[in-house]
Amino acid sequence: MVRREGRKNRSAKREHGGSLKLDPSIKRRFQQRLLKWYREHGRDLPWRKTSDPYHILVSEVMLQQTQVDRVIPKYQEFLERYPRLQDLAEASVADVKKTWYPLGYNIRPERLHSIARETVEKYGGKLPSSEEALLSFKGIGRYTAGAIRSFAFNEDAPILDTNVSRVLHRVFIAEGASKEHRSKLWQLSEALIPRGKGYDFNQAIMDFGAMVCTARDPYCLLCPMKSFCKTYPFTPQASGTPSP
Repeated sequence: MVRREGRKNRSAKREHGGSLKLDPSIKRRFQQRLLKWYREHGRDLPWRKTSDPYHILVSEVMLQQTQVDRVIPKYQEFLERYPRLQDLAEASVADVKKTWYPLGYNIRPERLHSIARETVEKYGGKLPSSEEALLSFKGIGRYTAGAIRSFAFNEDAPILDTNVSRVLHRVFIAEGASKEHRSKLWQLSEALIPRGKGYDFNQAIMDFGAMVCTARDPYCLLCPMKSFCKTYPFTPQASGTPSP
């Protein structure tokens, strides 16, 4: 699960890629099949056992450009060292970076520390739930804001990481590269969430992209979406260079 946080638009403006046309029958089948698959095959991850906004924040920052199996032990160690957001805010940047090692991308612990200090100063140590407030932090972009709102505050907030982009692009678009359709993919991500099920749906689609609809060798024959997937059967020649 490699995530890249794009540059943040502080005014939270949205691009418009034209009106989104989504067949209601396909939408319903996608939702139902994805959630059924997740109930049977979803991964058991430590950050799925908490709704603490701080813990969710730590996991999301760690997962940026780092694989899950490397994050799990460091996530647990980090929270043992800094169990509360206030503990992180009071620590020195040098100590935080030392605890972070060897995950790499050392701007991430610096930004996480900065978020903790700003949260203590402005919000009394409680991470805010509004998209606008979350986007005001340096180091929190649209994906991370959506993940925090969805996984910590149980809101039907859209997310769009590498795995989600790949799944939505293959199933619903299948033209060009996924990065060319980013605005439409955000619209899809939001439109597909079943009301009140944003947490499970977002976790499900990330797992599905990591485990079934993978970048270079997707399990198309076992895919529950193959009857309406626009890319089925996936071939690199037919679909261009597979999105990472």
